[in-house]
Amino acid sequence: MAEELPDYLKMKLMKKIMSKAMKSSEEKKKAGKEKTDPEKIVWEKLRDERARELMYKAKTLYPDRYPLVIQVLHTLIHQGKIKELDGYTTLLLLHRLGVPVKPDLKIRFVKHGKEVDMKEYLE
Repeated sequence: MAEELPDYLKMKLMKKIMSKAMKSSEEKKKAGKEKTDPEKIVWEKLRDERARELMYKAKTLYPDRYPLVIQVLHTLIHQGKIKELDGYTTLLLLHRLGVPVKPDLKIRFVKHGKEVDMKEYLE
């Protein structure tokens, strides 16, 4: 009763089905990305160790203000105003948002291109 379709029609139908499947999978991925954790997105945009250190200090020292900081930074990232956060930018933004975090002071001694401790440096 049913006749087989010609090969070119089969290929056309397969392409149509595959394109619909690809579109639906891309929409699911986009929906999944929008539901991701804002804190995770912000932490992924921290570029250097100093920025991560400052955010960790803000989280531990000011747990009541930390959600507001994450919300504001996530909004700025989502709007495209911020692409990456380095240590200096993170420090300025935290101070502007009322989170007075201070970075750890690190003194490095370099002698002949290598980091050495203070005792070796003074010799």
